Amino acid sequence: MEKWFTHIVPNQFLFLNDFLLAPVAVFLIWILAKTYAHKQKSAIYKKYFVQAILVRIGFSILMAFVYQYHYGGGGDTNTFFTYSLTLRNILYENPEDFFKLLFLSPSDYFLANKYFAPGTEFFVNASSNLVIRLTTLLSYPLLNTYILISFCFSLFCFYGCWKIFKLFHQLYPHLEREFAFACLFIPSVCFWGTGILKDPLCLGALGALTYHLYKLIFERTKVFKRLILIIFCFWMLKNIKTYIILSFLPAYAFWVFFRYKELINSRILKGVMSPIIFIISIGIGIFVLFKVAAFSDRYALDQLMRTAKDTQNWIYYSSMLQGGSGYNLGDIEYSTMGLLKVFPKAVNVSLFRPYLWEAKKPILLPAAIEGVVSLFFTIRLLYKCGFIRFTKLIFSNPEVQFCMIFSVAFAFAVGFTSFNFGSLVRYKIPLMPFYFIALFILADKDKTDLENTAPRKKMPSKKPRPALAIS
Repeated sequence: MEKWFTHIVPNQFLFLNDFLLAPVAVFLIWILAKTYAHKQKSAIYKKYFVQAILVRIGFSILMAFVYQYHYGGGGDTNTFFTYSLTLRNILYENPEDFFKLLFLSPSDYFLANKYFAPGTEFFVNASSNLVIRLTTLLSYPLLNTYILISFCFSLFCFYGCWKIFKLFHQLYPHLEREFAFACLFIPSVCFWGTGILKDPLCLGALGALTYHLYKLIFERTKVFKRLILIIFCFWMLKNIKTYIILSFLPAYAFWVFFRYKELINSRILKGVMSPIIFIISIGIGIFVLFKVAAFSDRYALDQLMRTAKDTQNWIYYSSMLQGGSGYNLGDIEYSTMGLLKVFPKAVNVSLFRPYLWEAKKPILLPAAIEGVVSLFFTIRLLYKCGFIRFTKLIFSNPEVQFCMIFSVAFAFAVGFTSFNFGSLVRYKIPLMPFYFIALFILADKDKTDLENTAPRKKMPSKKPRPALAIS
């Protein structure tokens, strides 16, 4: 009977307990979400909260089925879960080693090699290790069931996306439907923001960090709680994907300073403060980059270029062998000037590719359609506004500046290093909500400005009626 329930077996992570417990979990999540939404005062909870959660749960189940039955149980999600099962088994062999591996630093290579050889490198890697340990911790209250642990990862990702939606809806309440799509219902984000993977953790932490930092800086409410959440999210992102922090913090610094500038009433003072704020923001961004690079040599510029050079050709070559989903950016000169030359190509590949004719696998088709949609909206805005006015609209709005700077910087980071569309569509999900938010705000601002500047038609004046002669 035990063979029907979760145990270590190659290329399998779904068992009978997953199929028995998943419907129960879905029902409980639906009841809890509905109860929570009913208690909230904001109308957006009643409109979107339950619906969005059920969509995420549905995509979480879909991802599990795709990886188990379409990919034959392969992929990172199975790897993380299998390592977690191995770690659980150590508890019965040697409890002392189990607690060391679960709670202490993963840098003890010899201890890890004792149990995880030949895959020790994967276990001691900081980002992979965090996911494995989190999966192991969740496996005890969740009955060692993949689908239930996957629901937790998916709900954390949803939490971050909901916080992004809630924040920007507070700033632009009339764009409610547009922001709901951008934050809650983009298909590729819903799909790749699920499962036992790094990506749902990163997007969840990024959304929570965006929301709670803004609330802490501008509203100063629930200070202690927000500080704890900010530290936790920052720690999680630093350990899993540091390049998200490298893209996020400089952009956020721009947003904070330019948002403060908008609070100034004097036009003269605003004009004086703008260049000062711009210089301070750039200074903070450079300071963050150098501090992170100094803290971790892996993220120094020369090391990043060496790493990219070592991995890009291999990723492209291997992906072409396995089905042709690789891409390249042409001949790359691995220098500062070379990075500047390839910058537009890398950004383009993240924001708008794969094109429809490049989606050779069915799983890439939704991402290709989203690329067409984002390209259409971008070109339409540029055509309507013109390049100069389009640029002015960006620089006149702090929220758009933040979203655009982060999206473009992050798009370059993943576009320059992925070299495989299958990986790219997963890695780029943190930028998707922010890029679409920027497009929706720009379109609304352009429409509003045109309405305000359009000459109003004068109503024809009515001629006074002649007085009736009284005989």
